[in-house]
Amino acid sequence: MGVGKELSGPLRGHTIAVRYFAALVVSFLLGGPSGLAAQPLPEPAEIINRARATVGTPAALDGLVTLRLVGVLTPADATVPPATLVILARKPSSHRLEIRIDDMVETTILNGKRGCLVRSNLEAGASRMRELTRAELERVRHTTRQLFNFYRPDFQNGERVTHEGLLTHRDERVHKLRYAYPEGFETVRYFSVNEDRLVSVVSANGVESVNVGEQWVGGIKYPERVDYFENGEKLHSVAFHEIEVNKPLPAGVFEFPSGAAEN
Repeated sequence: MGVGKELSGPLRGHTIAVRYFAALVVSFLLGGPSGLAAQPLPEPAEIINRARATVGTPAALDGLVTLRLVGVLTPADATVPPATLVILARKPSSHRLEIRIDDMVETTILNGKRGCLVRSNLEAGASRMRELTRAELERVRHTTRQLFNFYRPDFQNGERVTHEGLLTHRDERVHKLRYAYPEGFETVRYFSVNEDRLVSVVSANGVESVNVGEQWVGGIKYPERVDYFENGEKLHSVAFHEIEVNKPLPAGVFEFPSGAAEN
């Protein structure tokens, strides 16, 4: 057998098989068939529209005006008592969040461009109120918009979305989309490649939320429970047992209380 000569017979077949296997290994390591160009990533708008379709029709999602959620917040730490949670919201910028533990109630109110925090002791019949800081106000306004936007960015206030690639997250192949405002406030959402649905959301402060289960109300899919994590450790869960959409809300529910003492 001379150098540079082609092998013949069984040895030639063995060489071809080795070359084919090597090509497969290279293809696997590079993430695609050998010689085949990588497929371009879909635009963020396409991913978002597909994800929205998993939670409702455009008419149902865009037609949401008022929302009432009632649930229980259960901390991962069993030594901390659970809390009752009530959320009332009206498009575009009215929001009321009540968290109650025994006789203590903390209420956050957003009414347009103003917001306040009220802490009440029901047993003592005393309340104290303060205005939200600018950072707190922006967070509550952002949360309110997310209740109605269903993954769409807040273009009116400058929020933009970028596709940061494909990766594996929570044992699923996902699209990673980063939502960012000009001033730096950012949120990351992971959407399933195979099922289009939302896998999880990571907030600006690094807390990740994961929806669990589903319940359909007014043609919109809501989770049965939302689990929250920080640095991989579970913080708490919120289980919703009452959801109402487009029902009248109590009059004055977004007004600042007049009888509370101000800090």
